[in-house]
Amino acid sequence: MKARNKKNSFLFKLLLTINFVFLVLQLFSMGVLGEFIVIPLLSLAVPLLCLINIFFFIYWLLRFKWPVFLFLGGLLISFEEWQLFYQLENKGIPASDGLKVMSYNVRSFNRFKWLEETKVSSSIEHFISESKAEVICFQEYAKNEAPKFEDYPYQIFKPYVENGKIGSCIISKYPLIKSEAISFEGSLNGGMQSDLIWKKDTLRIYNLHFESFRLDSKDSLISSNYSEKIRAKLKTVFKIQNQQVNQFNALSKLNSYPEIICTDLNNNAFSRAYKEIQKTRVDGFLERGAGFGATYDFLNMPMRIDFIFTSPKLRVVDFETHGVKLSDHKPISVRLEKS
Repeated sequence: MKARNKKNSFLFKLLLTINFVFLVLQLFSMGVLGEFIVIPLLSLAVPLLCLINIFFFIYWLLRFKWPVFLFLGGLLISFEEWQLFYQLENKGIPASDGLKVMSYNVRSFNRFKWLEETKVSSSIEHFISESKAEVICFQEYAKNEAPKFEDYPYQIFKPYVENGKIGSCIISKYPLIKSEAISFEGSLNGGMQSDLIWKKDTLRIYNLHFESFRLDSKDSLISSNYSEKIRAKLKTVFKIQNQQVNQFNALSKLNSYPEIICTDLNNNAFSRAYKEIQKTRVDGFLERGAGFGATYDFLNMPMRIDFIFTSPKLRVVDFETHGVKLSDHKPISVRLEKS
């Protein structure tokens, strides 16, 4: 009997220690407990860490053990950060008017046959038509593979690199003027800006695709063969992303119009890159999103890496993460009104 009690006591202490370690890692990864050198890598693991701690919470709850309060305490002090990860369903009725803007990384319209679907280009065209979006910002837009989008009279394409065939594109039912490319030195990614004339107002549209991780299915953060190599690669990409965000923010300061930023950030809402963009702007998902809002699977972990930000001069009245599977990204859209 004593041996059994001793075994149970040891198991309890072991699980409690493991639970505590994972909870601390989660709070650090969310930025609740501050920052240190491994934060960039931990930020990618937020979904996994949250899932592990939820399992521990359920385990302790079913056994009526006091460590259940570890999760509740962590939730209390990180409630704002959890909203970056998950939003309760919005009960409001979206307005029928306002400007509907979509952001969509179309992965070159399946140019290299990643998907078994053979008519990706026409399927995306049909989806866009059914969505009723008035402005669409595409990333990884392959001009030679793209449909005509005949419902959109204004179409501007800017390659990521000079004379390139892949780049950013904005299509619109309203006039687009003063369009310019945004180049990131030494990068195969980039973006563009354009001024949209809407209801006699001028809005600045930014369409951005920040540095990619360029990982494949063999890459793993925990594999003994790849871990050091991948960690070094991720740190380099994080540094480049931060430089690109700083470049963009400096450019944005020269703009006096209300702005809409559609972006494939290639990082999640717990990253420094996100925080640098979001701190003076509104994240559409935080205003009107629902659920996890995941737009991409990163190493089999669902993540929200696609965003639509606006200046406070615009009000988000609706947000949607669309469930179509015509790319490795899901499209997102907002409906906007003037504040």
